[in-house]
Amino acid sequence: MDESIKKTCKKLNLSELNYIKCICRFTKDTINSAKKDIKDNLDIGNDKKRVWALFGKDGKDGKYWYCLEVGSSNNIQTEILSNLQSMQQEPKAVWKGAYFHKDEQLFAFQTYMDRASCKYRGMLQLCEEFCWCEIDIDSYVDANQLPEDMESNDINDHLENYVEAKFAYDTKALFWNPSPATNGNKEKAILQELEKQKEYNKG
Repeated sequence: MDESIKKTCKKLNLSELNYIKCICRFTKDTINSAKKDIKDNLDIGNDKKRVWALFGKDGKDGKYWYCLEVGSSNNIQTEILSNLQSMQQEPKAVWKGAYFHKDEQLFAFQTYMDRASCKYRGMLQLCEEFCWCEIDIDSYVDANQLPEDMESNDINDHLENYVEAKFAYDTKALFWNPSPATNGNKEKAILQELEKQKEYNKG
């Protein structure tokens, strides 16, 4: 990972974060083993929305990690497996014909050039080692009390959005973007509140 990128992110010692639990740890060469282990051994229920974080480091970082991405899902297992698959998918040209000329190679397009595939391949290029963790929502909120002005709105009803946005904000997660404000998602609104709060504290 380039040193200029590292300067924009927070250096983390994961053993000091008592609200996270490692789901899987792997290297560039052991992604398939990680996928198998998650399929066979991961026992996390899908009874509620959960928050996860992906950390990465290169060979020069020692015990320190950098947060690459934060997300939330009702099914962490499915989402992580999908993201691991995105890391491995290499683009290739697929040639196509048309209705009257099915056997002709008239044009080509590149597969696996969607946003997720490009993003996770980018992570694979930056880091040598990875650790996927679950962030325990209740433990995180206990360690990072909600600001009083945020408690007054409906953030308490969207704690998974708050934890995702706050953790991404504090760690300057490298690839994270707030989700669109659809289906009641509050990440953008929470992020704006956090940024306003920072400016207020400066003053």
